Amino acid sequence: MYYLTLNPISQSPSTCWRNIRLIATDMDGTLTNEGKFSTALLQALEDLTASGIKVLIVTGRSAGWVSGISSLMPVAGAIAENGGIFYPNSSEQPIALTSIPDLTLHRQKLAAAFAQLKQKFPQIQESADNRFRLTDWTFDVADLTLQELQTLGNLCQSMGWGFTYSTVQCHIKPQNQDKAVGLLQVLQAHWPEYSPEKIVTVGDSPNDESLFARHYFPVSVGVANVLKYANQLQYQPTYVTSAAEVAGFCELASYILKSSTEPKELCDRH
Repeated sequence: MYYLTLNPISQSPSTCWRNIRLIATDMDGTLTNEGKFSTALLQALEDLTASGIKVLIVTGRSAGWVSGISSLMPVAGAIAENGGIFYPNSSEQPIALTSIPDLTLHRQKLAAAFAQLKQKFPQIQESADNRFRLTDWTFDVADLTLQELQTLGNLCQSMGWGFTYSTVQCHIKPQNQDKAVGLLQVLQAHWPEYSPEKIVTVGDSPNDESLFARHYFPVSVGVANVLKYANQLQYQPTYVTSAAEVAGFCELASYILKSSTEPKELCDRH
């Protein structure tokens, strides 16, 4: 398969990382290794925190799952369901980022949309974590082909829903709900002092695509496994790491931590 050429992180100017104050990162496939957290990740998060760098998780995981992560890991907070809900790393209550006046009716409509998809794709199965979700509905990617995923997306669009997918799940969601929209809301409300050049976004799959939109986030990084989807992304990361999954995130963390001795200048936007 042919991949578009992405800029290796090794070619990035060190001054770019010197300005970073917040890392907004995907979780599965970006902070994990074969689905698991590692001691290397926890050490990287501790080192970043000690250096004054905040880490904010932006994941497609369910609200129920993320509520625990936001308090157990050394992070500033976590956004769940691809921009649907924000969990601050404190005793504060979760914050809805997508307005849903009637949650029961919303879940019923999502279930009906899934039933329609299942008529045309009887093999799709509801994800195990779907019962813990609020804003979206998920089913397993399994062996769906790219063409089938595109068809599913078109069907959702025709029903008035948005659609995205990651390495593990497909998401039926409100049309305007995505990671960038949710992240921008959280940044404006909680960290308005951070200009775009002080934020780096990180991801690895199609549901991270909005985090790579340079008109929102001029500095973004894909861990190496993003190359699998490179030709499917309208927005592509500014840089790509040489290592995949959590090793790629740790690679980025090392650039940011090492740059602390460099002169502080604005990043070249490329």
